[in-house]
Amino acid sequence: MSKIKDTVDNVVDTGVDLLDKVSSPSSRAGSTVERAAKMTREGVDKDVTALQMTKNSPNNQTYSAADVEAYAKLYKDTETKVVITSKQATALIKDQKESTPDAGNLAPQS
Repeated sequence: MSKIKDTVDNVVDTGVDLLDKVSSPSSRAGSTVERAAKMTREGVDKDVTALQMTKNSPNNQTYSAADVEAYAKLYKDTETKVVITSKQATALIKDQKESTPDAGNLAPQS
């Protein structure tokens, strides 16, 4: 029976991995945060999760146990609601763009 379960688990994992490849960046980010949080909740050492994420990074990012802890905290909050609404993000980005000086108008200092 264990062999059948292992086979089914492998097929499901392969399907999920294929789906991850065609998903949007936001979907992949959400999946990664969820997986890191579940690993933390199930007792996987945060350093181990961080090392796995670092090894899998396509952009040579380095992840730390503190990063994994932050993802676990974020996931816990998002079980209830989003912690940054779309409206808030849009307003803050707009404010930032409006307050950033245009580098083209800056004079060199002597």
